[in-house]
Amino acid sequence: MPGKASVDASTSATAIRQAIADHGPVTFAEFMRSALYGHGGYYSSGSPVSARGDYFTSPAAHPLFGALLAVQLREMWQRLDSPGHFTVAEQGAGNGGLAADIVEFAPRLDAAFGEALDYLAFDAAPPERQHYPVSPLSKLPRHITGCVLSNELLDAMPVHRFEIRDSIPLEIFVGTEDGELTELFLLPSTPLIERRLRPFLKELPDGYRGEVNAGLDEWAELQARTLERGWALTIDYGFDRATLYRPERKAGSLRCYYQHVLGQDPLRHAGSQDITAHVDFTAVDEAMLAAGFASAGSTTQAAFLTRLGLDAAVEQLHASRLPRPVLRANELGIGALADPEGMGRFVVAAHSRNAPETPLTGIATDMPAIITTLPAPPLLFPQRHINLAGQRQGSLGYFEVQSLDELFSDAP
Repeated sequence: MPGKASVDASTSATAIRQAIADHGPVTFAEFMRSALYGHGGYYSSGSPVSARGDYFTSPAAHPLFGALLAVQLREMWQRLDSPGHFTVAEQGAGNGGLAADIVEFAPRLDAAFGEALDYLAFDAAPPERQHYPVSPLSKLPRHITGCVLSNELLDAMPVHRFEIRDSIPLEIFVGTEDGELTELFLLPSTPLIERRLRPFLKELPDGYRGEVNAGLDEWAELQARTLERGWALTIDYGFDRATLYRPERKAGSLRCYYQHVLGQDPLRHAGSQDITAHVDFTAVDEAMLAAGFASAGSTTQAAFLTRLGLDAAVEQLHASRLPRPVLRANELGIGALADPEGMGRFVVAAHSRNAPETPLTGIATDMPAIITTLPAPPLLFPQRHINLAGQRQGSLGYFEVQSLDELFSDAP
């Protein structure tokens, strides 16, 4: 039956099933939190961002992503009058790959900026194997001057799910039946679901499903406690609220990834597959403004990276006379970053706090590229990055996926 699946015999799946059997149904947000972050959960075991994992991110696609972020961070530092200490607090840092790329490139870009940069990486479940030191979120600093940064963090936050019936949103809970996980439809556990949907209820058809992230206010308050002066930079896939809750998006935006395969059944492979949902960037703005930030604009990842110098890096790469297999692997990695049908359409949102109002180059639509000559563009590192060429080339990593469009699909 739809919405019902046998639970894998993993530690996490067994624990989730037993807890629900013992204590009763839970919200999908509670289920998702356990499946991703609980003991034996998805993020606490293995290496999901890898050639053997279930997905890859922009930092894993190519080190140029981190290099161009360093260009933006340097501009922030300059806007703050080049303080002696410029702290970056990255949340959801995973294995520290992005941190390593930024920290390695910063002194090549500007020695003084490299000296001032204090890069701190944090994650809810720091993995054992790290490319850069990653600390638990409980160690986040307070009152920094600099930037709080996240890349594909909000899409992994637990969400409540709902289904429209007779123009009324019912919340989807997770229960058990005959030893299997199953869906239950109950009155919402939080009034936030109805408040978010109220403008759209008349347009949403029966059977329409979607998601509501109730944790954004708490997240924004954490950003405010961390950052005293500077910017918050949030990169993720999602939409404004009206686009997210389009009537045509009947199945919602929830996505599951298991061994590079896209699915929409979160009850399968509990604890062994990734579960994500597209971000409501209207809610992000609302939460950040309520926490004392000002909106500093948003753009697509493709436009953001282009304004920071992506084209100049590509030109230098083509002039480098690298062996063709190495050149091809790097071309594909860079291309994935700006692919308008893939990661290039991710949203880059900036918010400021006690910082100059001048638009950031990466975000502003009417500013020329900040830099036309980068230091030699970094190449793939086999320890940190994935070869998207789909062929083994020397010591480069290996990755194969049938369709980037499918992997990062936002189709209704």
